[in-house]
Amino acid sequence: MTSPTRASAARSGPRVLLTHGWGLGTPSGVARHVQELARHLALAGARVTVLCVSTAGYTRFPRPRLADELQGHGLERELGELGVEVVRVDPHPLHWTLDGRPVRRAVERLLERGPLDAVLGFFNEAACLPELLRARGVRFGYLATWLSYRMALSRERTGRGLRGALMRAANRRFVVAPYRQAEILFANSEFTRQELIEVLGCRPERIHVTYLGVRDVFHGLLRARPERVENLLFFGRLAREKGVGDAVAALGRLAGSHPHLSLRILGSGNAEHVRALAQRHGVGARVEILPHQGDERLLAELARAHVALLPSHSESFGLSIAEAQAAGLPVVAYAAGSVPEVVEDGRTAWLAPAGDVEGLARALASAASDPDECFARGLRGRERGARLFRWERTAERVLAGLAGLAGSGQAAA
Repeated sequence: MTSPTRASAARSGPRVLLTHGWGLGTPSGVARHVQELARHLALAGARVTVLCVSTAGYTRFPRPRLADELQGHGLERELGELGVEVVRVDPHPLHWTLDGRPVRRAVERLLERGPLDAVLGFFNEAACLPELLRARGVRFGYLATWLSYRMALSRERTGRGLRGALMRAANRRFVVAPYRQAEILFANSEFTRQELIEVLGCRPERIHVTYLGVRDVFHGLLRARPERVENLLFFGRLAREKGVGDAVAALGRLAGSHPHLSLRILGSGNAEHVRALAQRHGVGARVEILPHQGDERLLAELARAHVALLPSHSESFGLSIAEAQAAGLPVVAYAAGSVPEVVEDGRTAWLAPAGDVEGLARALASAASDPDECFARGLRGRERGARLFRWERTAERVLAGLAGLAGSGQAAA
């Protein structure tokens, strides 16, 4: 554990603990959410602690050790200058659903050191906290950011037979029940708000829709009208649900009619599988896969690109989509999850029906055939992002929700 800094001791705002089930430096939207929310809560006067479970993944056994570069030590130093404390906890050795147990022990130690006003969790890592926090008079809530709760808890995801039954029982205990006990939930979108109500059974009056933000550095990229639309960019996890395979398949369908198009993929995951997909769709020479290397590389790729091709199968917000939009890139994507809230189809993006690869290819062809409209939609997207998606607004919304909760004296049912 790091020690609280003098900056944190001088603050007079609420004492807020954020729990996070991955490494602080993991290349993911959730890690970005943790980093920026902690930063802007601190800038707004809150005394913030971030508690991270130091694991690199959910499914492998034994639990993998987190690589040093994913620990986020540089980010910890940056946050420490604002008075944010970072605490790291080893994962449960058996299974990810049990990570709440070491997190509870760590929170007990923090409470011995001093009081907390609120604890906000992300997923299963906060599952063992409701009763402990209620007994100590600490407010408990969730930052509801999961790609899709319906998808995550489905039989397709959990599997069948005994293993599937055990996973569904674990989900009821370590996901559904704690969410229902939360006194407040900050949903990333209206889409996520509806899933919290319909899938998890959370009470609507406890849910606050709180859009995420985009760092200022994305808004500052210079853009010029392209003479021809050539450079496509996908960035994010190389996972099925993020649509990387759909992006490659859509490019393959345009291989003959749009031979000038190429796709650069920036992200972490199974790159060899994606290369095999590109070969299968006849575009192996036109797809380049680059490892995730932080914001500097991402900004360079955004500056080079003409279109962001980001066909996620669902999103609770879609931080990559918002970042592309802030950088002045038009977006080609599926109308899935929260995506129609983050972009405007026909004004800042071309959207296809969810899962319709042929429709995605047609949307991409429309974008590639009209450089002027690409440029215009990119600029309109930048204006929209600057107006709606700012991290300081996210932090203000969270603090206002916690203040209202404290003022009402509301207790969890």
